Amino acid sequence: MKQQIISVTGRSGSGKTTLIEKLIVHYKSLGKKVSVIKSMRHEFDTDPEGKDTFRYRESGASASIITNGKKFALISEISNDENPIELAEKFFSDSDVIIIEGFKEGNQQKIEVIGDSKETPLFHDDKNIKILVTDKIFNTELPVFRRDDVDGVLEAIEKNFNC
Repeated sequence: MKQQIISVTGRSGSGKTTLIEKLIVHYKSLGKKVSVIKSMRHEFDTDPEGKDTFRYRESGASASIITNGKKFALISEISNDENPIELAEKFFSDSDVIIIEGFKEGNQQKIEVIGDSKETPLFHDDKNIKILVTDKIFNTELPVFRRDDVDGVLEAIEKNFNC
C-alpha cells in the first residue's frame, strides 16, 4: 500500500488541529497507522536549558532521546534544513497516513482550513491547495466543505489527492 501524505494548512485559529484530530480518528478506525508532523515558522523549545537532554546536546551530541519505556521524544537539530516531507520519509516510513499541519510554503497538495481570520485565504495565491474546509462562502472551483463535514473532506481527499 502506498503511503498517504495529507497536508493541512491555514491561518492560526482556523480549525486545522480539530480537522486533523477527526482525520486521525477516521484512519485509525480503518486500522491504519497515523503519524503527524506540525510544521511551524517560529522558534519552539521542548528541551529546556539545564535539563539532561539539553546538556547532552550542548556537550556535542547530535541528538538525544528521552524515554520512560512507554513513549519517547527525539531532540535533534536539523542540519540541512529538512522540510516536513523529508522528515516524514526519514522518521515515519512505517506509517500508512502522515498528516502535516502547516508547511504553507511546500509544493505538495494541501487542504486549507479557513476560520474567522480577516486575513486573505491562502488558496488565492497557492495553486497546491486542492480542498477548502470552511463555514464561509467562496466563489471558487475548488471543492468546499463545511468544517463539520469530515465525511465530505475524506471523500475529497480520496478523489483529489495523489494517494
